[in-house]
Amino acid sequence: MIQNQNLRTITRFFSIFLVLILGLSNYAAAQFNVYGKVKTPDRKKYHGEVITYEPQEIVTMNCQGDTMTFDLNKNEFKFTTRKPPKRYNFPTGVGYHRIALGALSGRPDDGSFISYSYHYQRSSLIGYGGGVSFENYGDMEGYDFIVPRVSFISFLREKNGTPFLKADAGYGIALKNTDKDQIKAEGGINAGAAVGYRLSTNRVMIDFTIGVRMQKGNYEFDFQDFTKIENNNFRRLEVGIGFMW
Repeated sequence: MIQNQNLRTITRFFSIFLVLILGLSNYAAAQFNVYGKVKTPDRKKYHGEVITYEPQEIVTMNCQGDTMTFDLNKNEFKFTTRKPPKRYNFPTGVGYHRIALGALSGRPDDGSFISYSYHYQRSSLIGYGGGVSFENYGDMEGYDFIVPRVSFISFLREKNGTPFLKADAGYGIALKNTDKDQIKAEGGINAGAAVGYRLSTNRVMIDFTIGVRMQKGNYEFDFQDFTKIENNNFRRLEVGIGFMW
């Protein structure tokens, strides 16, 4: 009886040990990838994972999903530890969502924003869409706006990492803040322009922008001793981060 229990314990331990060894072996094998770069006589460059390599003969690589074979007597080849860039996965003729947030810096008080928009990219250079944002131009006086807008965006290169230009225009609906003694709040034209750079992950793309934004707003305040009327034209430096999918 005791011998059978010991035998089962040893067998269970050996099975667990064997599973661990196989798992670690598969993990190590999956992590061992060899990469290479090829430069052709017409100065085209290819970067991929090496599949087969015959010194001074041929090399076969997986270049962003395409299997390519190169004659090493005609092409320059070198090994590299760098992974190849992802395939360009932001095709034209599709729509995408974008959420952005950031800071609106300026005098007399800094603010912030968060926005959602939906875009359609007709080509890499021509994209348009619309959305809505919440923007704050200073907590001290309570300058808050809801802004429906249309936007234009242009990606300057057909690559995952690319600079881009962005412009938008809309109408800022002022939110009256009675806690800040506001008795009247009127919005106005909202417009902005920015330059940015888009990065890429497997599913969600990330971008960083810097630009300028303008918002008109008229206010009337009723304090205990006096009233105040403001006709504001907010001009702010916009710094933001966006997420596209």
